[in-house]
Amino acid sequence: MASDHLYLFTALAAFNKGLQEQLRTAESPQEIIAIAADKGYQISIEQLGILSIRLNETYWVWSGRGERWRRSFFAGDIMSASLS
Repeated sequence: MASDHLYLFTALAAFNKGLQEQLRTAESPQEIIAIAADKGYQISIEQLGILSIRLNETYWVWSGRGERWRRSFFAGDIMSASLS
């Protein structure tokens, strides 16, 4: 069921400009999880991290920042992510 929530949350994001802005400016994976929960979707950081490589739309915070940045973001090393 949780993977269904992630799928549905990403589908919602595709059509919701306000949600896209929240995702674009998220400062941590936990913030993305909280945004999803606020919309009624229960997803895990692990799920999001695994699938993030396939979530390439410009509204995802890691879009255009490279693989190293994305990995640092999910590892909680936001300082390294900011420098990359």
